[in-house]
Amino acid sequence: HRAAIMEVASRLGALISEAASRPEVRSVARTLQDFPKSLRRGNSLAILLAVAVIIALLSFVQVLFKDQRVLVSHLVPAGSLCASQDDMWDETRRRCQMGNKYAYAYLLEHAWVSCARNMPGARMLRKTQDAYGNFWYSSDMRHEVRSFYKTCVPTCASNDDTYHAGVELCLLSNDVARVFLQGDGQKCQGDLHGASDIRRASKQVDDGNFWYKPEMADRVRTFYASCSATCALGDPRAGNGRGECRVHNSDALRYLKRGGNSEIVCDRPSPGRTAISSDGQGGFKYLRRHGMRVEAWYTSCMRQPTR
Repeated sequence: HRAAIMEVASRLGALISEAASRPEVRSVARTLQDFPKSLRRGNSLAILLAVAVIIALLSFVQVLFKDQRVLVSHLVPAGSLCASQDDMWDETRRRCQMGNKYAYAYLLEHAWVSCARNMPGARMLRKTQDAYGNFWYSSDMRHEVRSFYKTCVPTCASNDDTYHAGVELCLLSNDVARVFLQGDGQKCQGDLHGASDIRRASKQVDDGNFWYKPEMADRVRTFYASCSATCALGDPRAGNGRGECRVHNSDALRYLKRGGNSEIVCDRPSPGRTAISSDGQGGFKYLRRHGMRVEAWYTSCMRQPTR
């Protein structure tokens, strides 16, 4: 590659030298060199040429800035002129710019939000997208656009997850993912973006639950797909080929073996407790797919205070 570059540079140098040696090129160069001297001597032709160049430059700058002013919209808060306070009013063109993030995502065909497709406001907005991706509408259409906005609902990563308008987030309900994120076991791929999205949103709410933005539903769905149920933390597989696990949690075993009459107290009405059964050999077992429920039940077990 270096040899090729050197060869191109050599040829380019030869072409420049050849051009510079031509009489017409030398004549133009001498004229340019003499131009400042002509101006100092007061040569009328040189002065007229200089004035023409300055006028041309000023006209170019004026046109340039004029075009920029035309392209920059004068946007102000909409007030009652537009469909919502998220929209903006363009004072120059007397129209509204759509600012509703859910309607905007829907019109851009994002999968994390759904709206009523055939509303008059939706049909009108689809025809008004500009080259920069913005959607516009006249103030007269604000009622139709507002009705369209009201139909837009964010969708979450699964049907079991629920959207809460108060925090504008989806509440995680996947048992395996929840136990994994708590650090209590189960198997998920924790370095996926969806896991990070959940941790970030949950930290902001900080109420003990797990949340995520509906915009991240696809990434959270990918995270869910990486999760698979395992035995509760510390419990081994039964090894009988039936997908079962053996209870090894010491507090839970003491509670189970004594029928609840021990110094250990655990929740009685619990999906984790009902998933456990006797193995017929003095021990207890459960199906691996119930591992996260059993693990959650383990956390309810505690020693009664001694008197």
